Amino acid sequence: MKAAILSTTLLFTLTANVQAAAPATQASSAAKTQKAAAPAAPKEQLQEVSYEDLGKYINQRIVVRTTLRTERRGTLVKYSGTAIDLKLDTGATLGLPRETIKSMGVPVAPPDPLFPAGDKK
Repeated sequence: MKAAILSTTLLFTLTANVQAAAPATQASSAAKTQKAAAPAAPKEQLQEVSYEDLGKYINQRIVVRTTLRTERRGTLVKYSGTAIDLKLDTGATLGLPRETIKSMGVPVAPPDPLFPAGDKK
């Protein structure tokens, strides 16, 4: 008889603990759903530029991807046939040899949502 009462008490205790934990789980999954549903900031659009064309973009913002798998953003300060100098947002100037540059791009304005590009009349 004592074993039956003990097992029944244990069963009720476990059931109560599971039910008490369930609302917290539902609340956390609801918060995750809201975070996932939040619109992401639009990614900056880049126009690819060849190394030879960089001279046109002196004192303009550029994005450089290196062979070391890094991405640097800043203002193009100096351009030569062998290297570029990039002034980073932190104020530091970074020299990049031409052979370490994988690709480059310049930011372009995002398309106007009021005038979609595919809708031509």
